[in-house]
Formats: sequence, C-alpha cells, structure tokens
Amino acid sequence: MKIQLPLNNAKTKTALLFLFVFIIFGVVFGLTSIKNNRTEIIYHQSQWNEYAPEIERAVKTEQLIEPLNLEHIYGGVVSHHIPTTIPQLVKFYSRLKRTQPVKNLIVIGPDHIDAGKAPITVSNASFFTAYGEVRPIDGLASKLQDAKLANIDESPFDPEHSVGSQILVISKIFPGAKVTPIILRSDTTKDHAEALGKMLSTLMDDETVLIASVDFSHYLPTDQAMPLDQISGEVVRNLDLGALSLVTADSGKSTAVFMEAMNGKKAIDTDDLVILNTNDLMQNSDYTTGYVFGFWGIKNKVLAQNNSNETSTLIFVGDIMLSREINNIMNKNSDWRYPFLKTADFLKNADLTFGNLEGPISRNGVKVGSIYSFKADPRSVEGLLYSGFDVLSVANNHIWDYGAEAFGDTLKILKDNGISYIGGGLSYEEAHMPVIREIRGAKIAYLGYTNLLSLSLGNKNSKPAIAFPDKDQIILDVQKAKMHADIVIVSFHWGDEYETQHNSFQEELAHATIDAGAHLVVGHHPHVIQEIEKYNGGYIAYSLGNFVFDQNFSEDTKSGLVLTVALRDKKIVEIRKHIIKFTPSYQPFLVIE
Repeated sequence: MKIQLPLNNAKTKTALLFLFVFIIFGVVFGLTSIKNNRTEIIYHQSQWNEYAPEIERAVKTEQLIEPLNLEHIYGGVVSHHIPTTIPQLVKFYSRLKRTQPVKNLIVIGPDHIDAGKAPITVSNASFFTAYGEVRPIDGLASKLQDAKLANIDESPFDPEHSVGSQILVISKIFPGAKVTPIILRSDTTKDHAEALGKMLSTLMDDETVLIASVDFSHYLPTDQAMPLDQISGEVVRNLDLGALSLVTADSGKSTAVFMEAMNGKKAIDTDDLVILNTNDLMQNSDYTTGYVFGFWGIKNKVLAQNNSNETSTLIFVGDIMLSREINNIMNKNSDWRYPFLKTADFLKNADLTFGNLEGPISRNGVKVGSIYSFKADPRSVEGLLYSGFDVLSVANNHIWDYGAEAFGDTLKILKDNGISYIGGGLSYEEAHMPVIREIRGAKIAYLGYTNLLSLSLGNKNSKPAIAFPDKDQIILDVQKAKMHADIVIVSFHWGDEYETQHNSFQEELAHATIDAGAHLVVGHHPHVIQEIEKYNGGYIAYSLGNFVFDQNFSEDTKSGLVLTVALRDKKIVEIRKHIIKFTPSYQPFLVIE
C-alpha cells in the first residue's frame, strides 16, 4: 500500500520546510562540532614561502654533510634571522636528519610583538608551506593548556618569524614531521619559563627534538657584539640557568625553557656549537645580530672509540701561563677553571688536546729566573683537566724559573692527573722520549724542544733535563718515533718575541724536522701569530701565539691561534685555524673568521 502525502496541503508544506531547515541546521552544527573537536585547526598559511628558492640552493650544498658525534640529540639552538641565516638553518636541520630519525619538533621562540593574550602561547594548527602541510604534535598543545603553562591561541602565529622561518625549513628537510610552536611574551617570568621547560622534558620522547629559535645580540657593531654573544653562548652551552641574566638575546626566557628541558633530559653534551655575527655572513659590521647554532644530547662514546674510519681531531694551542695576573684572577673568582671557561667545551671535543705549559706548577722552589718569573698554584691544574688537555710541552724558557724542585713538582702533578708531558724529564732520555697516544687505531707521537734555556740543562748527564733542538738529535728522535707511530708531531718553543714573521733559524730547523719524517711542527714563544707553511708533505705553524696569558697590551698580542687537525686513515686530511681573542680578564674565546 502506497501512502501519498498531500503536498498541496499547507500544513504539510510547512512541516516539510521545517524538516528541511532542521536537517540543514543539523548537518552544519554537526560539521562545526566535528571541526571544533579535532586535534588541530587547519588554517595557517606560511608567509615565508618567498625564501623557498634560497632554501633549495642551500640544500644542494649540504648533500654530503656528516652526522654529528652524538648518540642522541634532544635539542638545538638556531637563529630565525632569515634570509641571512638560511644556509646555516639548512645545514643545522640536515645534520640533525643525518644523525637520527625525527618525527616531532617543538619550536620555542619569542613573541616579538607581544601579540599573545597570555605570557606563553601554543599553536594547535597545521601550517601550509611551499613544501606541504605541517601538522601539530598530537595532544601536546592541550596538555600544556590543561597544565596552565600555555594558552592555545592561533592569532599571534601567522606574523611571527621566529616560528615561520623554522617551519618552512623543517617542512623541506623533514617532510611528514609534526611541529608544535610555542612563543613567549617579553613579560614571561623565569619561573614560568622553567616550569614549561620541566614539563616539556617529561613529554619529549626519543623521536622529539626541542628547537630554541633565538637571536642573540642586536643592533651593535661587531666588536661590541661578539664578547656578549660569547658569554651568552657559554651560558647556554653549560645550561647554566643561574647565569640567565648574562644572556643577551631577543628571548632570554626561551633559552630558559630550552636549558631546563635539556637538563631534564640530561642532554649535557654539545656538538658543532658555532657563534656567529652578521658580519661573518654578509660583511656588515655596524648594525649586527648575533647567532648561536648547536646541538645538545648524549655523546656517542662507543662510536668515537670503535670506528677507525671516522675522522679524529687533534687540537693545538699556544702558551698557557697560569701565574702572575692570571693567578690573581683565579684567586679572586675562587675558580681555578676560570681562564678556560669560554673554550673548555671546544677543547674537550677533540680526541687529543695539546698546549705549551709556560712555567712550573708548584708551591716550592727558589726563583732562579728573571724578574718575569712564573710559578702557578697547584690548584690551577683543575683548569687543565677541565679543558681536557692530554699532552703539554714543558720545554720552554719559563719552566725552570723556580729551579729543579718546582720543575720536579710540575712533572709529578701532571703525571698524577693523567696529563702527559714532553720536552723535559727527570733524565735526558725521558726529555727526548716521545709521548705516544692511540686514537681509533692511529698512533700519534709528540716530541718537544726549546733553545731558550741554559745549555747545561740539555746535556746527556742532566738530571732533570730539557730537550734542546740539536738538529742531529731531532732527526734521530723523529726517526725513532716513526718506528712506533703513524703521525709524528714536534713542538718548538723558539723564535723572536712579538715578531709576526718567523726567522731563518726556525725555518731551517722546521724544514729539517719535516725532512726527517715529522708530519706537523707546532711553534710558540713569540706571543703573537706567525705564518703557517706547507712543506714537503708536512705542515709548519711557526707560532700559535698566546692561549692563556696576561698580555692584552697590543693588537698583535690580543689575538692567538688554535689549530684543529683532522686525521683519517692514519693521515692528516685537513688543518683548520681558529682565531682567538681575549676578554679584559684574559679569557680566550673563539672568533669565527
């Protein structure tokens, strides 16, 4: 039986009209409810896509980039100053990708114009970039809002370049990765920031990386900016929340979140930490911005020890003088690591670190040197240990300033602390004996000499003794060392003080040493930098200048040189030079050339 509705009936028409409106309203309300209950709101569009061509160019140069020497990475610090730092951003994320799988990234940075309604704002949206959709991390924004640590509010994110710059590059390097950005107003308190960092550390799994998108000093000339950025970099490197007030940045509170989170993950090891200035990237030294790039995680000690095909790194520094005003400053600060605070992490990252110990470490002895006699407090060995020094030369003109007793104390203190010494010993034989260290299957021999002490300390009956640079003996020493080592390195304390050019004696001796089979000659004593020469398959650095010394009295003594030497397959494959300068309290810090 069919039932026909009387459509011409007015009541029926009214009922159908109401039914139709009800259905339409229900569908609209239902869709709205579904949308509002989704885990994200999809509407952010990238305003930064115009930089995609520059990202493409940068990606082409990073195809062969090597992974980091970290077993696991939990976080990193980057700049958001684009387009200037696009090559550095691409390199950063490319190295991260080569090192470990990443599914989630949390990006934290400044709310530059304080657009957020709360001190901390989190996005729960997807972002659309030139490379596709970037979705948020499931549930993260809601958890932070429920904990009253952040407020979900999408309005500040479209114009915020601390976020947009990162998401654009991330979407290219990590297609498919989820990203949740968080921004902090300028009035966010340190306690609030630390509480957020603490919670993030509990929410981060092994496939999540926290990115601090922070620029450091602003609007200063390079010579004023670099010391501030070095201090900021050291505070962040050491995750030192107690020194947060020393950080000069557009969002110091973002660095507080980052440091608290890294401390919570025990991510205390750093790799590839670089401090840059606008002048390093675009030759603008007047109105600059400071940048820090680096990774925090857990060091891959197993890989470093077992993979003989990996590159090994040796570091060489010049004169280390721990007496006189340096001693006074360490005492005043009650910190025997003080001279090395800005360079220790860099030095410790090497497989072997070498320097010249300019003067004895002892409480004993009688001054036998000139009015410029040095003797360091035994507690100063703490700084050498903290910096990771493995081998020190004692062949120099100040090691005998307080005679045999202080010299003997020095050798004992170094030995007791696991630091090897070259160029001196309790006998002539020990003074000429190489120190041999093995790294990833490669054996490296160190020898040391000086011509700047009384010859009476260098004869075959001397006890103790210093190694003097007799050419025939050097040739014999090098040849013997080559029988037991793959790489032979010879240190000379020589040359003319404050002369930036080497002399004929240095050149003749250096060439003879390389001709005998040495691979690298490293010099010091002039207190200033001299030339680096490649000769007969070997390398000669005539003078590295000062490393720790109280001599900021001229332009030439205000700079020093650090060498990093890369070894692979038991050969030197690269030598890089790093300029250092000194703070007013004589701490060396690296300058990016």
